[in-house]
Amino acid sequence: MHPLIHMIGITKQYTIGGSLIHALKGIDLTIQKGEFVSVWGPSGSGKTTLLNLIGAIDTPSSGQFLFNGTEIVSLSDNQKAELRNQSIGFIFQQFNLVPVLSALENVMLPLQIRGISHAEAKKTAAKRLDQVELSSFVTHRPDKLSGGQQQRVAIARALVTNPYLVIADEPTANLDSKTAMKIVSLMRDMNRKEKTTFIFSTHDQRLLDSVYRLIHLEDGLIREE
Repeated sequence: MHPLIHMIGITKQYTIGGSLIHALKGIDLTIQKGEFVSVWGPSGSGKTTLLNLIGAIDTPSSGQFLFNGTEIVSLSDNQKAELRNQSIGFIFQQFNLVPVLSALENVMLPLQIRGISHAEAKKTAAKRLDQVELSSFVTHRPDKLSGGQQQRVAIARALVTNPYLVIADEPTANLDSKTAMKIVSLMRDMNRKEKTTFIFSTHDQRLLDSVYRLIHLEDGLIREE
């Protein structure tokens, strides 16, 4: 059985204002299906860059990257978009909900992009919102929801397509302590029940105690696990 994520010698460079930035300097990383992993480190350590590569949003400068046995670097943009749509859910720290849509419509969106019927999408989205305890908020638009509620809508949306992998970039950055811990325990619960792989980045010390595996990133390198 293939690991879900297999990276060998992954580097990433950017040019900003004429200077070359070495964001990742040779990452070797294997993540098995069903793991619950946190990537942590200070700002500028390469966490977001690494997550963008794992999520096939960005391409490495060099190295080998296999997602569930498929070599990612050789895929076309359309194939990468297809992979993201079929296999990966994203949770962003700014929530990235569509302001004019209700909670239910926001969660339905990834299913409708796949061409699933309105009735089926509505049923599946309602079930996911129920799992994150938002059944009584389905008609609310984002501006009528608290930060914690918006993040739960984002989690429901990330999970609605039953992805192999959910990637969360600083998922508790805009939340108070109590809400943050609720969000993490919700993600752990989903991980245990559905065997969905979760990878999230954080520099939030409160969360680091609650994960099974910690990957410490510093200056573009994995320092320790």
